[in-house]
Amino acid sequence: MLQSRRLPRPPGRRRVPRAVATVSAAALTGIVGLAGTGSATAAYQSTPGSADPSHREWSKTDGQWGGHWGTAGDPGWHRDDHGDHKAKGTPVPCDPNALIAAITAANQAGGGTLRLAEKCRYTLTVNQDDNGLPPIFQPITIHGQGATIIRAAAADNFRIFNVTTGGDLTLKDLTVAGGRVEDTDGGGIFAGEGTRLTLKHVTVRDNIALAGDTTGGEGGGIFSDRSKVTITKSTITRNTAGTDGGGYYSDNAVVSISKSKVTHNTAGDEGGGLVNDDGNATISHTVISDNSATDGGGVHGDGDLTEIVYSTITRNTASALGGGIHDDGNEGLLLRHVTVAKNTATSGGGLHLTGSIGATIEHSKIVHNIATTGDGGGIAVNGEDSTNAVVALRRSTVSDNQATGRAGGIFFNPPEGATDALLTLTDVRVTKNLAQLEPGGIYNNGTVIVLGKTTIIDNRPTNCVGSPNPVPTCFG
Repeated sequence: MLQSRRLPRPPGRRRVPRAVATVSAAALTGIVGLAGTGSATAAYQSTPGSADPSHREWSKTDGQWGGHWGTAGDPGWHRDDHGDHKAKGTPVPCDPNALIAAITAANQAGGGTLRLAEKCRYTLTVNQDDNGLPPIFQPITIHGQGATIIRAAAADNFRIFNVTTGGDLTLKDLTVAGGRVEDTDGGGIFAGEGTRLTLKHVTVRDNIALAGDTTGGEGGGIFSDRSKVTITKSTITRNTAGTDGGGYYSDNAVVSISKSKVTHNTAGDEGGGLVNDDGNATISHTVISDNSATDGGGVHGDGDLTEIVYSTITRNTASALGGGIHDDGNEGLLLRHVTVAKNTATSGGGLHLTGSIGATIEHSKIVHNIATTGDGGGIAVNGEDSTNAVVALRRSTVSDNQATGRAGGIFFNPPEGATDALLTLTDVRVTKNLAQLEPGGIYNNGTVIVLGKTTIIDNRPTNCVGSPNPVPTCFG
């Protein structure tokens, strides 16, 4: 049987997990009302005249979108009507052995389409090389029809699906649950190099990838390795990774996630919701919420390009850096029409950026985020690796964020002598941010350029006073 082969990482590539204590609310001393200000996360309102009218506003941060597609991440089964009111494909009886036999036959036939029994629960009990089902190495489509494929609680550890080289797996209207692996990656689904994985109306839940002594533990729900992955109208929830990528870990992959939810996932190190490592990820009309990790509670970026549009990143927690997003790559981050709200970290409550990153944030809101012990409640650009960090904010709002240290709004602190580091603000509002130490609005230890109708007001204890370098047009 074909097996997926994963090349070893270069020496030093593996990040060493850090032991960082979670900060309690009691640590937020010196700031009145630090943990409880503001109402529920504000709905995103597009800047007048700036948005495509087909993209309508979020009505709530739980993922209700006003567009014609309805609810983001809807895992419900929508029966396909083909005259017989059933999806196409070879029927598979409600029996796990029948499912194993059907996948084996499809592989041998060069591919095929399978139709599972409506709302059946296929409970897998047998482990074969860390897999509960035969590896997929041909084009195979599975119409779940509301079915669930789950590992039996008392069974040996194994993942549910393994897509190996040559495989092209499409899952529809299906739940993938209960996978568990140790000393390897991908608790629910593993997509190896040179493969395609497509999920539509799929829920990936309650899967676990545990770390071994030296390897594994990435991608609790899904792990993709140099593959192409497309996820639409799906939910990735309650998955756990021992190291990185609680919900999803992308390694050198090309990834598209749209109209979906990534919620309540946990990682021991980086990327509670998802990780983009050395790949290209496009995320649109998606909710990333209630995830937790050491760095990057919602998203960890270390890829060629991470692009997030028309999405909400909310209520994520990092015990160290970047509650909503932590990006320490040397490539690109693009946010457009994104709300980053009510996230928490020790530093960079909303976003923590380091590395020689090029980041553009436009038509977005960074609001109600908290840095519990450090700097940059809304945004922190910080660290020795940020020598060539170039960050541009345009037609966006940074407001009602809080920091126990400095800069409730924006903390821009490239290392001394970093002449290429630059923060540009164009038509940006930095308002009502709160910090324990001056300044409350913007801290600048580099170069800041202010353009257009940028407003920096009503921040406490000061707007920009107390910053090592001046911020143009900022008073008080």
